[in-house]
Amino acid sequence: MAWQKGIVHLAGRGEWMAKVKQVLRRGRAKVKRAGSSVQSELHRVGDRLADGHLCLGVTGLSGSGKTTFITSLINQLMSFDHAQAALAGFSPALTQRILGVKLHRARIAGETFPYAENYRQLCGEAPQWPHSTTDISGCVLEIRLQRSRGILTRLGRPYKTLLLEILDYPGEWLLDLPMRQQSYLEWCRQFRAQYQQAERAQLLAQWAPQLAEIDPLATVDQALLGQQVAEFKQLLKQCKEAAGFSFVQPGRFLMPGSAEPELLAFLPLMMAPTLTDEQLKAAPKESYLRYFERCYADYLEQLVEPFYQRFFSKIDRQLVLVDVLTALHGGEDYVADMRQSLTAILDSFCYGQQSWLRQLIQPKVDRVAFVASKVDQVVSADHDNLRQLLATMVRQAFRQVQHEGIEPICEAAAAVRASVEVVHEGNKAVVATQQDGRRRGLVGPPIPTRLPQGEQWQAFAQWPLKPFLPPAGLSHANHDPLPHIRVDSVINSLIGDKCR
Repeated sequence: MAWQKGIVHLAGRGEWMAKVKQVLRRGRAKVKRAGSSVQSELHRVGDRLADGHLCLGVTGLSGSGKTTFITSLINQLMSFDHAQAALAGFSPALTQRILGVKLHRARIAGETFPYAENYRQLCGEAPQWPHSTTDISGCVLEIRLQRSRGILTRLGRPYKTLLLEILDYPGEWLLDLPMRQQSYLEWCRQFRAQYQQAERAQLLAQWAPQLAEIDPLATVDQALLGQQVAEFKQLLKQCKEAAGFSFVQPGRFLMPGSAEPELLAFLPLMMAPTLTDEQLKAAPKESYLRYFERCYADYLEQLVEPFYQRFFSKIDRQLVLVDVLTALHGGEDYVADMRQSLTAILDSFCYGQQSWLRQLIQPKVDRVAFVASKVDQVVSADHDNLRQLLATMVRQAFRQVQHEGIEPICEAAAAVRASVEVVHEGNKAVVATQQDGRRRGLVGPPIPTRLPQGEQWQAFAQWPLKPFLPPAGLSHANHDPLPHIRVDSVINSLIGDKCR
């Protein structure tokens, strides 16, 4: 009947109007986000004009203690006027030009770095190390400084403010950036070469033996795909957590953050690099090869590229923490793996000095500090050797990338000093409380300035290197500064020139 047709027509019109409203809502949301982004960018450019904004990216290879290091870095700056502050290596503190330091919420990052929570954990009755980074977070330190004598002081501007934005993100994500320059087939070729080496080959045979047998030209078996991806993720987990390798891709498979599960549903085809060009071209659309090529492209487009554009490209200076001691303990293969990670990291940065105008519009990393962390695990006589050893590793990686004349900085530091050094019968040792609650005196092998060779590795393989607990007795109520080794020197290397 006519009235029934009218109702159907109105219902259809209502659905159409609902869709129009939905599109308009999405459009308004995009405009709002764009406006917010433009406003944020204008603020950033304004701060750069005054040389008052610096974005510091902090990352670390597996087990390097990044969250603790950021917590300590913030704590040292906020404790500049504390009676127990130890900032002799930071020139503005030494010359008493710091007038105040305030902590603010993140600008670029969505989540604020949990400094207060981390500090309470380190200063509790049963102190614990802070939880590892699983997603992007950040904060802004507003550092007010008395100017050195100059024209601006004479013009009545005796103070300056540096907004130090600290951006924290999982180190695993950084290792994904080189994938932006690789095709899926090139990535498979790299993976195949890695997992033919002894240590990784054993892990592959144990945790994902079927991975090497998948026919790239076969039709995707959707019933088995979930299991295959799960085995691949387990392999990556074992490489990182059990074996201690640092160069593990894709990083989001280990630290997904807010990534949608469907974007983490591909794996390398070990046999793909063995196919001829004709076989590759003739691969059907329904094959594993074509399916994973599409998944790989989606992964880069929706996860890796947005991370680079929104966060990583905003970084002016970079701090990379490296657990050199654990790599030495692991042996030659682990050190080689760490060197590969350092090469990938260096290759991800866009180095070089540039004009101030270009720096406003398209900033690039102009300084990077590599820091050998947890230096409190060895005696003070070995601290400089550890720094020199890291420099040797960085120097070898640096030769393989285009760096436009910018040299990296190498340091050795401990974010929170958990040991004390003692002398017993003429021998130096470090004393610390280990994870089992027992306090022990530990003597390790002398740290070399160059990579060990041959039988020299044996001394490090037998080294009982175990994690320490944080030091007891720190008072949260009294705002005690965290004890550290050379964090002040790291701070000076990264921002000292911006505090003049």
